[in-house]
Amino acid sequence: MSFVRLTAMLFFSIASLPAQIAANSIQLPVALAYDAAGNLYFADANRHQIFEATLGGQLLVLAGSGTQGFAGDGAAATAARLNAPQALAIGADGTIYLADTGNNVIRAVSNGVITTIAGTGKAAFSGDGGPAIAASLAEPNALALDSSGALLIADSGNHCIRRVSNGIITTIAGNGTQGFSGDGFIAKAAQLDTPSGITIGASGSLFISDTHNHRIRVVDSTGIMNTFAGTGKPGFSGDNGPSAAAQLDSPKGLAIANAGVLLIADANNQRIRSINSQSVISTLAGNATQGSAADGTIALAAALNTPRSLAINSFGYLAIADAPNHVVRVLAADGKLYLPDAFTNRISTVALTAASNATIAVAGQAAIPQGVVQLLADGATFATVTLTSGTATVPLTALTPGSHTITAFYAGDGLNPAASSTALTLSTAKATTAVVTAPPSSNDFAGMPLLLNANVTSVTKGTPTGTVNFIEAGTTVAAAQLAAGIASGVYLAPAAGTHTIIASYLGDNNFSPSAAPAVIATVKPMPDFTLATTGSTSQTIAAGSIAIYTLSVTPQSGAFTGAVSLSASGLPFGATVSFSPPQLVPGASSATSTMSIQTLTSIVQLRSTPGSLYALLCLPLLLLRRRSRRLLPICGLIVIAGCGTRINQPPTPAAASYPIIVSATGTNLAGAVVVHTTTVTLTIE
Repeated sequence: MSFVRLTAMLFFSIASLPAQIAANSIQLPVALAYDAAGNLYFADANRHQIFEATLGGQLLVLAGSGTQGFAGDGAAATAARLNAPQALAIGADGTIYLADTGNNVIRAVSNGVITTIAGTGKAAFSGDGGPAIAASLAEPNALALDSSGALLIADSGNHCIRRVSNGIITTIAGNGTQGFSGDGFIAKAAQLDTPSGITIGASGSLFISDTHNHRIRVVDSTGIMNTFAGTGKPGFSGDNGPSAAAQLDSPKGLAIANAGVLLIADANNQRIRSINSQSVISTLAGNATQGSAADGTIALAAALNTPRSLAINSFGYLAIADAPNHVVRVLAADGKLYLPDAFTNRISTVALTAASNATIAVAGQAAIPQGVVQLLADGATFATVTLTSGTATVPLTALTPGSHTITAFYAGDGLNPAASSTALTLSTAKATTAVVTAPPSSNDFAGMPLLLNANVTSVTKGTPTGTVNFIEAGTTVAAAQLAAGIASGVYLAPAAGTHTIIASYLGDNNFSPSAAPAVIATVKPMPDFTLATTGSTSQTIAAGSIAIYTLSVTPQSGAFTGAVSLSASGLPFGATVSFSPPQLVPGASSATSTMSIQTLTSIVQLRSTPGSLYALLCLPLLLLRRRSRRLLPICGLIVIAGCGTRINQPPTPAAASYPIIVSATGTNLAGAVVVHTTTVTLTIE
């Protein structure tokens, strides 16, 4: 049962859900279709119902209450009334299209709800070019879907093929007049006689069972009609020869097998016939005897009873509507005819063995089992694999360490029912791991943090957790916790030079410890600079002159990208210094600055001053009026203080040499302040 339909069923009452019935209740299965998963659908014209024979072996009612009539549109399909449905098609989305033949309408079941999509219920011909729901049909008895998803209808009573696309109906083959004509001409102008089977070929050609003309007709991509098989005279002949020269008798259902092989239900010949890509016809099943065959009979030796419809699934199984025998038969790859498992009491067995791999072997009672198996670990799906010759192997390396209960479940293939293995208990050891260390960046410098990365992986299910240590010469220089299998540690201040680093994973509850091969990290010296004088470091100048020195700042151990400021100390008294420029950024090459020292011309000195001179300075004060006598003591103090006293000032510059220290200050990549000095000599004459 498709997931889409199963989901939709949740919205209906228990009474409307598909019910399982007994296989012996089937009366006249006349129409067949497979869905993409391989589930088989069939229409029982006598029971007025649509059934599903699931891959797992259940037989379910999907549409029709079992009461003949017309009712139920817009409600649960299982409660609807149908009237002798005779055709089915399954859409890619899981929609079930059915020809409600006795009601002269086409209906669709989607998400468990049934609606009418074509036909008014009146047996007539009308409506081309308009809405399909307003058109008249007459005994529609075959359906197919083309590559665009358009629905093709064998409008049997109107002797034509009609097409519904986007709700609009048109005629694409047959002019509505019963008869035979039109080969080599436009298909719409041709005559057909009760077409009862249609299918689409690999090239897009439309094949039609022109039943009462005892022919297979084909409409090519240009819309031209021709006879593909049959002479028009009922009978049996022509096997292993050209199909156009062979005799057919009331061909009905059609299907396309691998390599474009056309399969035909040659109803009155009690055979299934095939036409290959070279247009050679042969018999695939049936011994020409009208009757019934035991389950498991070789197809070419089996009796059939007016086979009506055909369908082929992804396993290559060909389903045949052996309607008067009240069964569907399936032709398997071993050349035998089997009943679907929903019609039988077959059993399947699943054998499971496990070590590093789980080996699953499925045995059935009808051909070699096909389809898929699920491996369950602790109740959850661990893997889904397709059987090859009845077996499958599943690696168990993805199981987490510890004890596990594993079971294999076979979904069935339509011939062999679903089954489960006996549960096994399996203990798995810690998973192995691998550590990969990413080489550190080549731009790392001494004194700066060095980023170390390691990736810990495992071929098993799950992701390692825990700690990774980064080790140099036996000492852990960094440690980090794994996050999504990645650990990033920081080596805080490695010295310049090469460092051999090993990443060591310590393991956890599920994963074993491991270590990575050593990697080499190269740490470069921190970029620095030197300060030097370009030219002479010693100058002699006269007082009042300017001394000029050229300074050079040169990077070392790489580009120095910080700004370097210049200053000087130890200057002669009164001298000033300037730099042009006052800051340098050396980068990858040297940078220069000019230092200028301006000296003083002379320095005025007061060596000694006589007391009589100070007395003269006070004389005007003695002439003041007597009211100002209080000033005289002050003057006297001046005279007394000035007598014989010296005031010492810095000496007038004489020939002398001055060592001047020039400083260069910058900040390196690590943010540390770096200072370098040089000394120049200044002599003043």
